[in-house]
Amino acid sequence: MMCLFAQTADGQEAASGIESSSDHPPEIYGAIYVLGSLAKNRNLDVGSEALPSTTVRDGGGGGFRAGVFPAFTGYMVGIQAESFGLGHEVNAPASMGSSGIQSGRGTLLAWTTMVSLLVQYPGTLMRPYVGVGVGWSSSFLLDTQLMKGSVTQTGALRDTSAAFQYVAGLRAHVTESVFVFGEYKYFASRYQWGGSLDPSLDFRTQIVAIGVGLSFK
Repeated sequence: MMCLFAQTADGQEAASGIESSSDHPPEIYGAIYVLGSLAKNRNLDVGSEALPSTTVRDGGGGGFRAGVFPAFTGYMVGIQAESFGLGHEVNAPASMGSSGIQSGRGTLLAWTTMVSLLVQYPGTLMRPYVGVGVGWSSSFLLDTQLMKGSVTQTGALRDTSAAFQYVAGLRAHVTESVFVFGEYKYFASRYQWGGSLDPSLDFRTQIVAIGVGLSFK
């Protein structure tokens, strides 16, 4: 009876033209990109005190990514992993604080690894998508010159912090396998470098990226 039921079900499925999603491979892709980072000016904290008028200059960078859209989601929901680097100049001019004259400057370099949940419209040529991601950002503050009253801190500082991002973009397929894309993302992480003055920066930036990639099914 079980064999008869299985044969009947197979016949009905074939007759109706319905195929199981397990018969279709996932879409797998990889890409490289360059980016521009439009950082928001947020005060550098030194010795638990904000340095007013801190500027974080716009910067640039690049990265790479890989992801998968399973067939059982209709190629609409996927997971993406990426790593990217960016750089900015940070400068806080001299001002009067609770301990006297204070100031700070340095070169911020960050390398970030993120995992994002994406939702896309699986069009043939155009595929708009949105997503949200979390991960870790390893930051370096180089050529550091910090001062708070009679206390100074110099050298290279390092920190690894949690990070998150919101993503919106558009993939355009040049061929069945080759695509180009443009993307906007809002990225945030709080860097805390430690040391004698315990500097920190609540980093926020808007990132615009363009890149090229390959997809496979």
